[in-house]
Amino acid sequence: QDYAPGTSVSLTATPAAGSTFIGWSGVCVGQGICVTTMDAAKNLTANFSAVTFGLTVFKLGTGSGTVVSSLPGIACGTDSSEPYPLNTTVVLTASASAGSTFNGWTGPCSGLGTCSVTLEAAKNVTANFSLNPISLTVVRTGTGSGTVTSSPTGITCGADCSEPYTLGTTVVLT
Repeated sequence: QDYAPGTSVSLTATPAAGSTFIGWSGVCVGQGICVTTMDAAKNLTANFSAVTFGLTVFKLGTGSGTVVSSLPGIACGTDSSEPYPLNTTVVLTASASAGSTFNGWTGPCSGLGTCSVTLEAAKNVTANFSLNPISLTVVRTGTGSGTVTSSPTGITCGADCSEPYTLGTTVVLT
């Protein structure tokens, strides 16, 4: 806009929905009203930024796996939190590692499929993984007879000679 020399000009920055005013640069600085007197041609920049909300993914359980987002940013294992603009929808996909099972989501999502989150506020999502059980099988051989029991319970060999246990479980056979 052209102004007559000596004119005092006041400028107010008003952010649109989903944005915030960061501040002025050029003939004014800061975030308040910019007031300048026209004594020469002047340049002024109003700096705005999109409002963002954090999406954080937690992994829980005895198992392991990865969670990746449809938009760049989340690759759980390396980056589990990311800011996204207001009303952005992010789709999360969980994949269990070998020897683990994905057991579902908690937080704004549930079930075993993908997790679709729309960010109108900061949100936390949890991906639950468990270790796959490993079977221990007792084989009785020889001409005699007897039973084998386990601690923790599960094997009473005579009738039940095989039991799945969680990886890392110490089993005592008697």
